[in-house]
Amino acid sequence: MKLWITLVLLIIATVQTQATLENTTCKKCHPIIYAEYQNSMHAKASIFQDPVHKAIWDKHPAKAKNNYKCAKCHTPSDHAIMSGKSKLMDNEIQRTEPISCQQCHKIESIKKHAKSNKNILTHKKKYFFSANKSKKGSKVVFKEESHFFGMFTTTTGSPYHDIDYSNENFYNGNMCMGCHAHKQNGKSFTVCDMEIKQGKSKETCISCHMPKIEGTFVNLHNTKIHAFHGISIHHITPSMLSKYIKLFLKPYSEGFEIAIKNEATHTLFPQPLRLNQLRVSIEREGKTIELKTESFARVIGKDGKPSMPWLANAIIKDTSIKAHETRKVAYDTLLKKGDTVVVKFGYYVVNPKSAKKLGITDKSATQFIVLTSKRFKI
Repeated sequence: MKLWITLVLLIIATVQTQATLENTTCKKCHPIIYAEYQNSMHAKASIFQDPVHKAIWDKHPAKAKNNYKCAKCHTPSDHAIMSGKSKLMDNEIQRTEPISCQQCHKIESIKKHAKSNKNILTHKKKYFFSANKSKKGSKVVFKEESHFFGMFTTTTGSPYHDIDYSNENFYNGNMCMGCHAHKQNGKSFTVCDMEIKQGKSKETCISCHMPKIEGTFVNLHNTKIHAFHGISIHHITPSMLSKYIKLFLKPYSEGFEIAIKNEATHTLFPQPLRLNQLRVSIEREGKTIELKTESFARVIGKDGKPSMPWLANAIIKDTSIKAHETRKVAYDTLLKKGDTVVVKFGYYVVNPKSAKKLGITDKSATQFIVLTSKRFKI
């Protein structure tokens, strides 16, 4: 009898877990977007898919009590954790859709806080927000109408959900700021701040990181283009984002300088684990001359030394390149006619020194990623 009851409970638990998988329905009508999502950072945000997040969690003092407070941004689709009914555990939600389609498309507004912002989701069922300039301000609801005494039926909208195109947050990129703006630790110290400076730029988080590409966003009719949903600067989108970083070379009597112009509306790699680098070499008469590597980073710590984010209370060093800034780096090597100067600008997801301390060996986090490069013929 006890065995039978246990089996029933296990079946019920499995059904409940499956029922909470929110992307199952989405992929029926949005196969291209769903396929892109599988390789995105949103699909791999949990400790069971992101080796960096796991390494930090393994070191965090809250792990001893399984007090996982990162769920707000890393695994909001696991509603059992969000409601406080469950602790962090390995399950299908954590492995396949920690940040589901619904979690982003249900964001109604962003509530600003000093510690970190908060996503305010709509309570309306099957009601999603999206952006479409040609439909801006409108709301599309599912309708089924009969014609010619019921002989013909026409439908408009989606049978699965309503779509609201009037939410300004989906046009100005503010819908990303619930999780990607800033974060303070328990000491009220700002661990990370993107330092958004919109200025006169027309670019937003969405226009840069989710550009329009070929392919229909829904299989009910061909829209020809859609917003790219494979959001992953580290593995997929460096080439898409390279156009926002401009490289220039200026020779002078004692050497030359390389200028890096950041046309993005935010600081480049302000996250404390990142390491941004400028690598320059000269191709001369069949040989390659490697010049000094210039590093840019925001180093945080305690008592004048680098530390884990939850212990930090001060900025040890900050050489990160700010929004709209042009950073110049001088080299004292004289250039000769016929030289080719090869410039590479990129970053490490995790600073190699930090990766070693954290025990991170995954290549996706430890390899140097070239964001943009350029060859200058002298």
